[in-house]
Amino acid sequence: MISRLRFLVLFASCVLPLAACGDLPRPFEGAGREGDPTLLELRDTNTVRVEIGEDLPEGASVHLSRAMARALRNLDIPAYSDSQIGGDFILRPNVEPRLASGDAAYIDVTWVLMNPDGLVIDTAHGAGELQSGYWFAQTPNGPEETNLAVPKELADKVRDLKGEKVDPAQQAYDQLVDEPAKRIAFLISGDRSQLAEAPVVKIALVDFAGAPGDGNEALVRSAGALLRAKGIEVDDETDDRSIILSATISVKPVERKTTTPLDQVQIDWVIMDPDGTELGQMAQNNVVPHGRLDERWGSVASIAAQAAVDALEGALNQVARKKGMMLKADKKTVSSR
Repeated sequence: MISRLRFLVLFASCVLPLAACGDLPRPFEGAGREGDPTLLELRDTNTVRVEIGEDLPEGASVHLSRAMARALRNLDIPAYSDSQIGGDFILRPNVEPRLASGDAAYIDVTWVLMNPDGLVIDTAHGAGELQSGYWFAQTPNGPEETNLAVPKELADKVRDLKGEKVDPAQQAYDQLVDEPAKRIAFLISGDRSQLAEAPVVKIALVDFAGAPGDGNEALVRSAGALLRAKGIEVDDETDDRSIILSATISVKPVERKTTTPLDQVQIDWVIMDPDGTELGQMAQNNVVPHGRLDERWGSVASIAAQAAVDALEGALNQVARKKGMMLKADKKTVSSR
C-alpha cells in the first residue's frame, strides 16, 4: 500500500507498469526535461573556432578572423582561427562591403555563433571603415598564437621586449571586432563585465491554470519564492525586461488498474516572451494517491516547483543572454551571502 507521504514518480519515457517504476520520497524530483533543446546549447568554458570568410580579399579575411580570435582571447574566451577543424563553438563572419568616401570601404559584419552541428545560436554585429591599404593587406605571416589564453598585457610585454611593432593593419581590424567580440563573449560566458550596463531580467509568473484545489496559487507562491531565493527578480508587471513563466496543470485518474487508486499529474511549464512567443518548455509527469490534490497541495507544490525551477534556471539564463541581459544581479543569491 502506498503511503500518503510517498508517491510513485513516472517519467514521460517510462513504459513499464506503474508498480515497476519504484518509489521516491520526493515526487517531481528529477522530473524529465522536455522542450526546445537549443535553449541549452551554450556551455560555459569551451573553445571558439573562428572561420575565415570569403567576402573579402584573402589577406583581409585572415586579418579579420585573427582579430576576432585575438579579441575573444583577450576576454578570456579560448579562440583560434588558424584551423578549420574542431571547436565547441563556430563563429562565421558574413561581410557586406560597400564603397565609402575616398579610397575607403565600409565593412558591415554579422558574426554568426553556431554549435558544431551548424545550429545557429545567436549573432553579433560590427561595422567600420577600412582604408584601401588594409582592404588589400597581405596575409599575416607566421602562425597564430598557440596559447589560447595569453593575457593581452603579457602579449604586449613580450612584443615590446622583442622590439616588435604592432601591425597597423592588425590595429585596424581589431577596431572592427571590438564590440561584437564583447557580445560573443557575453553570450558564451555570461560574464556581466563583458556587457556593460546589461539590464537584469524579471520573471512574470502568469497563467498558472488547470490545477484542482489550491494548486495554481500554491505553485505560483512556491515558484516565486524559489526564484527569489536564487536572486532572480519576480514581477508580474511585464515590460521589455520580462520573461514569462507559465504552467498548465492537469490531474486525472489513472485508468490502468492499480492496487491503490492513483491520479496522473502533469505540469507543462512554458517560457515565453511578453508577446506570447514560446521560447522553451518542460513537462513533469507524476502520480499521486487519488484525491490527494483535490483541496490543498501543500508540500507537493513546493517540491514540484523546486524541481522545475532548478531544471529551468539554465534555460532562463540563456534566454536572458540572448536578450542581452542578465538573469540576476552579481552575487545576488542566498548561497553567496
